[in-house]
Parts: sequence; C-alpha cells; structure tokens
Amino acid sequence: MAHQHGGYYSIDLYAFHSKLKGINPEFKLISALVALILTITLNNIYVSAYAFITMFFVSVLLGGMDTKEYLSMFIAPFSFIVLASIGIALGLSFHESGDFNLKLGSLYIYTSKAQIVMTLKLVIKVFACVSIMQSLILSTMPYEIINALRNMHLPKLLVELMNLIYRFIFILIESYMNMQNSAASRLGYRNFKTSMTSFGNIASNILIVSLKKANAYYTAMEARCFDGDLNFLQDEKRLYGKNILAVFLFVLFMFFIWIVSLKLKFPFAV
Repeated sequence: MAHQHGGYYSIDLYAFHSKLKGINPEFKLISALVALILTITLNNIYVSAYAFITMFFVSVLLGGMDTKEYLSMFIAPFSFIVLASIGIALGLSFHESGDFNLKLGSLYIYTSKAQIVMTLKLVIKVFACVSIMQSLILSTMPYEIINALRNMHLPKLLVELMNLIYRFIFILIESYMNMQNSAASRLGYRNFKTSMTSFGNIASNILIVSLKKANAYYTAMEARCFDGDLNFLQDEKRLYGKNILAVFLFVLFMFFIWIVSLKLKFPFAV
C-alpha cells in the first residue's frame, strides 16, 4: 500500500501514515469539493487565506505530517503559479500605459496597481485550492478516493482509467529510474554531451518499455480472471457526527468571513 518507487516516495505513503486516514473517504471527498467550490465562488482573498491556513492546520497538526514535507509539496505548483502570475500582472504595449512601465525599444512592459492586486488575489486563491486538494490526497489512500468516486456513480470507465493511470505512472517512474541508474553507472552523465545522449536514449526507450509493461500488466490482469471490473477490498469507515460538525463550522466560518469583509469593506475584499 504505502511504498517507494525508484528512490522516490509515493504520495500514498503520506496518506497511509496520516492520523486522518480513519475518516470516511466519501465524506472527505465531498467536504473537499464543497470547500473547493466555495473558495472559487466566493472569490475573496480573506476566505482564500482562511482556507489555506485551515488546510495547513488539518494536514500538519491533525494529520501529523511534517511541516517541511508539507511545504515542499508546494514547490511544483509554486513555480507554475509564479510563471502564470507574471503573465497576468504584466502587459505589453506600444504606448506608455499603466501605473508602472519599462520601455524596451518600441515596446512598453507595464503594470498597474489594479493588476497587481488582482494577481495577488488569484495567487492566494490558487494556493488555497491546491492546499484543499492536497489535504484530501494526504489523508486518503488513492484507492479509497477511486472507490468513493465509484460510489458517487461516476462513470465506471473514468474510474477504472484513473486507477490504471495512477498505478502505471509509478511503473514508468521505476523503469525510468532503472535506466537512469544504468546510464550513471556507465558514466553516462560525465559531461553535458553524454548527458544529452543518455537523456535521448532514455526518452526513446521509455516508450518501448511502457508498451511492454502495459502488455505485461494486462496479461497479469487476465491471469487473475479480469472480467472488466476492477474491485478492491476496502475497510468500512463510519461517519461520525463530530466530523460533520467540524466541516459545517468550517463552511459556516467561510461565509462569516466573506460577509464581514464585505460589510466592513476590508481592503481587497472585492
């Protein structure tokens, strides 16, 4: 269940050790979707900040995850968000525009206070949404999320594709790591030229290996009497009133922050 692939820990390792793994998975999935929809719909910087802080509290203090590991999971989305926010905050014009501008030849790179505020609100909202989904996957095993989607009557084809794709990703990662280690043991990364050659060889071979792995994977399923349905054993986890109350209070406080920020006209609330 919780395992390691080619030197990299699978994300289900964190879910396996989470103190929140005993909560009903359907309830966690629905709660995360509700929080995600409200964060996007309310579109309020204070609500987004509240959601981000709360999810940090849930994952680290309640779930028992290490703070550094939790924050390190934001590195990948952070780089993407920064690049996207630059495109939102900055504009190009042939004329002097905006509150701040920089002339480069015949072009002006400009921005304004309104654009900066809008970008800041968007960045915080995106981080809040990412933290909500991370709190779900860091406390729920992948097969539990897939079974929860099945119980919510998501089309069977989509559910099974999600499961197969998720598992096959780690098969490819393991194959890639084996190739990389093999190349490194033969001094395949001793300089830039050999590194590019090794990278090209690995990239070309990974497709062939993936096809072989997929065929072996299907043969293994056929040998285990695969009839078109992927079924997994899952523990029955009760739904407790304290969990419902906690999510209800969380959602209620989101509306409270939203209303108060509008009534008192907090800066950047709109």
